[in-house]
Amino acid sequence: MIDIHCHILPGLDDGARDMEEALEMCRVAQADGIQTIVATPHCRNEIYRNHEKTIWPVFEQMQEAVSRAEIPINLLPGADLHIHPEIISFLKQNPRLLLGGRYFLLELPAHSIPIYIRDFIFQALLAGFVPIITHPERNTVILRHWKIIQDWVKAGALVQVTAMSLTGAFGSRIKESAFHLVRMGLVHLIASDAHSSKRRPPILSRAREILEGLLGPSQAQAMVKTIPEKILRGEPVDTTNPTGVPPPKQSFLKRLFLRHFNN
Repeated sequence: MIDIHCHILPGLDDGARDMEEALEMCRVAQADGIQTIVATPHCRNEIYRNHEKTIWPVFEQMQEAVSRAEIPINLLPGADLHIHPEIISFLKQNPRLLLGGRYFLLELPAHSIPIYIRDFIFQALLAGFVPIITHPERNTVILRHWKIIQDWVKAGALVQVTAMSLTGAFGSRIKESAFHLVRMGLVHLIASDAHSSKRRPPILSRAREILEGLLGPSQAQAMVKTIPEKILRGEPVDTTNPTGVPPPKQSFLKRLFLRHFNN
């Protein structure tokens, strides 16, 4: 599996506290079946003002530490960008933080939706950059009006849901929101958004199992491997049918069971 959203670089944000914690996160991920981790520290959120010059030295130190510890994890650089009108300029100035040379993680405010977001997505795509909207299921506005994401996906943005949202670790309302987005075909991939080795660990397998029950094994696998692979290679992803596999038809009894399970 591939985890494209992980706050694993030590000391850069509210993720791993030190290198020891970061290495333990790698061990947890490897034991869960994750082979590749994209290290994505917070950027441009008025608290953590990271950029290439702050991220790259820590990234290289972490690569060396992982190699010395003989942990079979492939580590790649990235960034978790808080939405801001100047992000396009930031990406042009910090190209090594792009995934596959064109994709970037876009984090929304926790309790609001910027009025300029649709125009921002259009301008980003026009500039050759594809936003991956991270954990929208945890935004309090989207919890009530989740259908607004349809416009963003139609415009060309991708959507990433957090694995712990699907497992219910963030509460029943967020879990319900995540399930709605998945059922509507508005989720393209899942990621751990891990910040530690225990409280918010880099684990994807539990959420993948839930996705298998909702969508079937092929689509579940696509969300943790096939689509992340395309992103890291810089290949286009069809936002309306990202996996290319139609969801399996469900019997009446299975639909009834899933409805009861989700409640």
